[in-house]
Amino acid sequence: MNEKRMVVWLFGRGLSIECALSWSVPSAWKVFPREDRVAKIKARLLAEMDSPDVDIRVLRRFLDLLKQTARGWRHLFITTNWDFLLQRELGSMFSEVPHWLRDTHVFHFNGTVEVLPDNSRRSDFLLEDDGPELRTRSFRTHEAREAFNRMTWESVFVVVGMSFECQPDRFLLRYLGRVKDMLPIGGSDWIIVNRDEDALNRVRELILAELPNARVECVARRFSDWLNARLPELGAKGVF
Repeated sequence: MNEKRMVVWLFGRGLSIECALSWSVPSAWKVFPREDRVAKIKARLLAEMDSPDVDIRVLRRFLDLLKQTARGWRHLFITTNWDFLLQRELGSMFSEVPHWLRDTHVFHFNGTVEVLPDNSRRSDFLLEDDGPELRTRSFRTHEAREAFNRMTWESVFVVVGMSFECQPDRFLLRYLGRVKDMLPIGGSDWIIVNRDEDALNRVRELILAELPNARVECVARRFSDWLNARLPELGAKGVF
């Protein structure tokens, strides 16, 4: 039987904002020592996730739409967000891994505020101003290393609400660029979804700077509007 093709989804802060989780770290917190900042961020973001204002209907619509994925395809979810809204929704909707998912785990490149009985295999919690030594160490953790290795062997990517402008996210692109001549990522297809056309063009330029042989398609829509249109760019690739 032929190996299924994979769509790798890269979610940034834009997905959280679509769920009305728009909180960001106050600039005044930069005066605190790093570990104090991390503790404050985790406590505040956990509280924000449980706010009645958070609306996860867009996540439910997204996962319901993916149920119509063609049998030859599967999906993999990766995020640079600290929140675990998508992971929580996956857990509430599916007790077993459906045929259209690689697994029900959402890989967090920059760490997460989710508290598990054992978080030892998770990526380190990264701040935007963390230096390269912390980012490199995090890439050696089980979660980040596995996510990166899976990405390098795939060729279809969807970027939602991600700018690649902060240092940890730029670091990810640079690492992908290092293996572009050896692995399928070098000739991959990318779909970028963002209603801001200037942001779309910046992300496109950043991707092509590291992966010059990639093909990049820009979708100037809100993610929710793209869902309403039933993800036509993926449909054209036979995913649905």
